[in-house]
Amino acid sequence: MLAKAFTFLPLGSIAFKVNLFSLVFACLTLVLLYLLANLFLEVVFGPGEPRILAGLFPVLLLAFSEPFWYHALVAEVYTLHAFFTCLIIYLLLQWKLKEDLRFLYAAAFFYGLSAGNHATVAFYLPAIVLLFFAWERKARFKNLLVSSLIFLIGFSVYLYLPIRSLAEPTIDWGNPETFQGFLHQVTDRQHAETHFKKLSAGNPASTIWPDLSLLGTNTLHVLKMLTHDLNKHLTPVMVIGFLIGALLCFKANRPLFFFLLLIVAVNASFFVGWRKESYFPSYIVACLWTSVFLCWLLQAKWTSNNSPDAQNSLADENRSPANLQVLVSLVLVGCVAWQASANYSKVDRSGRYFAESLLQRMVLSLDDNSVFVAGISWFNSAYHQDVMRLRDDVTFVKAWDFLDAHPPSLMTSKKYPDLKLPAPENHRFDSRAGSYLYATDFFEHNSRLRPLLIEQNTFFLREFPLAEKLVPHGNLLLRYSPQGEGFDRNSLIPGKGFSEFKTWLEEELALPGIQNESMWIQKVSFYIPSFAAYFHSAGYYKEEREALMVMYEFLGQRGPGWHLKMVDNLTLDGKPEEARKKLEPMRKHFPEFFATHLATGRVLQSEGNYADAIQSFDRALEVDPEAFRPHLEKSLAWLGSGNKEKTISTLIVARKKIKTLNDLKQLENVEKIIE
Repeated sequence: MLAKAFTFLPLGSIAFKVNLFSLVFACLTLVLLYLLANLFLEVVFGPGEPRILAGLFPVLLLAFSEPFWYHALVAEVYTLHAFFTCLIIYLLLQWKLKEDLRFLYAAAFFYGLSAGNHATVAFYLPAIVLLFFAWERKARFKNLLVSSLIFLIGFSVYLYLPIRSLAEPTIDWGNPETFQGFLHQVTDRQHAETHFKKLSAGNPASTIWPDLSLLGTNTLHVLKMLTHDLNKHLTPVMVIGFLIGALLCFKANRPLFFFLLLIVAVNASFFVGWRKESYFPSYIVACLWTSVFLCWLLQAKWTSNNSPDAQNSLADENRSPANLQVLVSLVLVGCVAWQASANYSKVDRSGRYFAESLLQRMVLSLDDNSVFVAGISWFNSAYHQDVMRLRDDVTFVKAWDFLDAHPPSLMTSKKYPDLKLPAPENHRFDSRAGSYLYATDFFEHNSRLRPLLIEQNTFFLREFPLAEKLVPHGNLLLRYSPQGEGFDRNSLIPGKGFSEFKTWLEEELALPGIQNESMWIQKVSFYIPSFAAYFHSAGYYKEEREALMVMYEFLGQRGPGWHLKMVDNLTLDGKPEEARKKLEPMRKHFPEFFATHLATGRVLQSEGNYADAIQSFDRALEVDPEAFRPHLEKSLAWLGSGNKEKTISTLIVARKKIKTLNDLKQLENVEKIIE
């Protein structure tokens, strides 16, 4: 809602302007943190001259740290979260120093408002309540009640979530129009696995709550992770400052110490499995305690000589602190310079071309009036569709919605008024098969009315056996072929789309800085295996080998999994001799791997050596007893050897190991052969 105002600025794209929002609040956070540090030092040490060095250098170390610098350049919640954290603490300190309730009420309002940006500010509540009762001596009940009401005014920003969700936007995170969806979104359940994640280093199975006897171990583990993170991103100076500054704060002002300690303790524990940008509240406390340490260090009356003459010499007394200040300042300047130089290349995003070039080209290449089922690019495609309005004639659909436990809750007629949606009452959603039938029903009806294009998506193809119903269409796109509308496979050029995609990659790689863009290569490393998976499932083995070679040469995927895919390809394509050549490096470099035993069995099976093939499949099962495929392949080996009884008994075991619909389809194909 705040970023919306930035979109009216007359410069750059909307994406640029929303990124600019993060940058502005990053800068405001740094300014406010400097003011807060000086106010904090006044509370701890009392009024005095401005402590510029002590307040400035922790701020600079934070500014040029990789997590803060990186998130100052992207459309994310973290710089605004850091700004609100500084603002709340600043207002509480102003309330203490000036004894003006308006600052307390302002802190309550912004505390409520900040919850609409990052819900984990809820963890500040024990710290704020502790500080309130420690500092408020008069009308506690009245001021607590007024502060709570003002907090609710700010907190009411959450009402925007269900209101906006009712409009069925493309990106409707958590579907918060329902109470369950609202609660899921507000409590951030989608990232629950990273919260309080396996705190005990000594006992990975335990967490902070089930076994309080491990609380000491967990506390040490959290402290270790926090200090490691501070050392990595904010230099060892911040680690020293954090620890010694905490002791100095405890000695000078205990309510303030416990207030900050509670903020750090819960933040560091909750995000121990995430760290980095999620540790910004802890970073801010570390900056404050480091400013206390630096102030104490720079103001200490050190002397270089304990003789009576030296102690009586005012010149000596003044010279040593001055020398110390110069030395400390040089060390800090060096740390800041090192931070800036070391992290610049890591945070430089001037080469982020992926959404603006490659994915934009894909969106522009879509057929007129088509339905586009987007997978890995859904977020970028939603930007091009809903924000930039590149293709208003195209209806954008998320592939992941079909994998939901109840797709109709996400695919409503209000959201897709121009699509033909299957009737939910005609489907059951108690299994993945139910979702698959719903998806195919959707594809069948809509593909007869409009071109239905599906983005290359290895996960989608693995979950849903769709390959035989998809036709290569160009670049990253596959077209759904309605049942009954056959196509001449001989007239197709299945590798044409992959060739076009490779040309795009070559053009992308010519752009400066793209080689250092990790997200770019992550997207590419998703698409290329998807091409290979599709070609394999559709029986285009020559094209699959081409994709596999790109995975090998360009992505560097040279492990046993890659070799197994190549052996599979060659055996299915009737090239057993070449398959055996690919098997030899596996047996040499990965002798006892699951993939090696499985590949060995596949080669032996293709050569008609069924007895040895069965032994290889058994060895694969010794490595992974829950795997489905060795049972399936073993059933085929028994079938090849003429033992129908063993074939059937092995298939019965294989059925119990099925994990995906593709597994089920393969098993049913074998059963048809037996029949």
